[in-house]
Amino acid sequence: MIKETFGRIFNLKVDALGLAVFRMIYTLILFAETLQLYNYRNIIYDDLPFIRLGEINVIFIFTFWFITLAFLFLGLFTRTALILNYVFAVIIFSSATNFEYHVFYAYVGMNFLMLFMPVSRVLSLDSLIRKIKYTNIGRPYIVDRKILEINYLAPVFVAIALVYFDSVFYKLSSRMWTDGLGMWMPSSLPMMIWIDTSFILNNEFFVRFLGYLVVVFETVFIFLFWFRRFRVPFLLLGMFLHLGILIAYPIPWFALCAVGVYLLMVPQGFWTGISASFKSKTQTYKFYYDAECPLCNKVIVVIRHFDVFKKVNCLTVQGNAENDIALNGISENTLLIDIHAVDNKNRIYKGYAAYVQLLKHMIYTFPLALLLSLPGISHVGKRIYRYIAGHRLTERCTSENCLMPEYSLPVNETDDFLVEGWNRLSISKNFWKTLLIVFTIFQLLLIGISPTVQKYIKGTVVSDGLVSLNARIVPPLRKFTGIGPHPVFMYNIHFEGYNHIFKFVCTNNNKRVPILDNNGMVTKSYANGALWVNYTFRVSSHTLVKEVYEQGIIPYLSHFENENGLSSSEYIIYVKEIETTDHWQKDFLHNQMKKPWQPAGKCKLDKGRSEFEWNDKMKAVFEAEKKDYR
Repeated sequence: MIKETFGRIFNLKVDALGLAVFRMIYTLILFAETLQLYNYRNIIYDDLPFIRLGEINVIFIFTFWFITLAFLFLGLFTRTALILNYVFAVIIFSSATNFEYHVFYAYVGMNFLMLFMPVSRVLSLDSLIRKIKYTNIGRPYIVDRKILEINYLAPVFVAIALVYFDSVFYKLSSRMWTDGLGMWMPSSLPMMIWIDTSFILNNEFFVRFLGYLVVVFETVFIFLFWFRRFRVPFLLLGMFLHLGILIAYPIPWFALCAVGVYLLMVPQGFWTGISASFKSKTQTYKFYYDAECPLCNKVIVVIRHFDVFKKVNCLTVQGNAENDIALNGISENTLLIDIHAVDNKNRIYKGYAAYVQLLKHMIYTFPLALLLSLPGISHVGKRIYRYIAGHRLTERCTSENCLMPEYSLPVNETDDFLVEGWNRLSISKNFWKTLLIVFTIFQLLLIGISPTVQKYIKGTVVSDGLVSLNARIVPPLRKFTGIGPHPVFMYNIHFEGYNHIFKFVCTNNNKRVPILDNNGMVTKSYANGALWVNYTFRVSSHTLVKEVYEQGIIPYLSHFENENGLSSSEYIIYVKEIETTDHWQKDFLHNQMKKPWQPAGKCKLDKGRSEFEWNDKMKAVFEAEKKDYR
């Protein structure tokens, strides 16, 4: 059964519609992530926010990246867009080292894989261009919609299965996870969440069930998702868990990125069914064209490509117009000179007006039709139409006599070249097999340095070799392929000893800096995604280092100053002393929220220069943390 399953995955061809949907949704998610990085680029990339720029001009890079993502969404010049998208991801994500988090690696890995995926086969302008290029009189070009199923499953394997499997080897070394509290603990600390989910957290049985479910799910996923019978249950469960992350934690693009990848597991029949449901059962507009006009034939290709709801019936004048009662009395020569169309009420439209009505009947282009009907625009449009219509008459031809260029059809992916059996399809199959094996080997090497494995081999030659090898290969692997270790939400790494959180109130305008709210929870301002990871785990963190915190908070305060039109500002710093535990307690989150804010010190910021004045109690805390850190 296993051999048959993998044989089918690497040989079965399925519809490419789902992959196109993934391309568009993934591009929007990546755009949202990059837009946030761009909006807060001064915090992330400036040497001194709003005063001294960093080493690279990120505005220039982001501008071109946004353009690239637009092309990728539309499926226009997709191959070039994919290459640029990968290059920009490597540059931007690897340069934001203090703000990196796991989704950065997922983006890089996904952008790398998409270089080899036929993501623009359908629902793209590239497919339209191919159809226009190769369509000629009597020979419409039909795009092959079928692609290998592995194009759907390879990204799931790399971006989800390998990540889950690696993560399990960290979770098994954590008492928090082995006690079933892996979801309870992070959700019970106010600075980790932006939604209060106490109604779930206070149900011990349910949260432990969820914690164990995550570990079991991540363990078996890599082995079972290949089989069709498991895909829908795994899809639903995976989406449920990641939408839970979206609701609870301030890492929305991480959660949505995973959801986007899970869409690749949606059965193909779902997408084709959705597509069919959009198509109208009755066509309301008959659009007549000259069958012997090359330009008209290519225009029809465009119309059919964009007629998503299938409301337009494109008919040749020759052989069809004579059967339309509405066109009685109009000679065939007249119909050939000008485009004519008939709606479902037998109203006739001619020339430019026929195209305007066409856009109205296609439904989603109705606003464009209204725009083209405006005085001035319609005048110019009619002149352009008359010019094109008059020009194309001089080039009207038949399939036997035509001056229009005719292109040879592209090579079929099953056509051999050089040697027998060497074709695009066979190369694609072997490429994916090789790539997945290589990625698996690299991830297994990284698993070798996980606490669970090291517990049994530490001190041996094998352990020393793995640690040394990983020290050399992890940085380039992460940077260029997204492969890396995944110690996500570990008690000893992220939470243990995390006992102090801070609030800043500006004395100039009495506003709170929007990082944490009065309950100590994350605000829905700029402290989410990469910025939340930076502030919560690197600036503040469970090990509180005075110099690190002061240096790390300055960019956020500088952004607050710029946002509020301040050139210099003073702040009162408040601290909330909270607790952390790896043992379940009822109402633990609310108990932390109730902890009072106490004065911790003051801060003054003037054109990037900062001055912190901590009270004696906080000085003692910093000193104690410093000793523990050493």
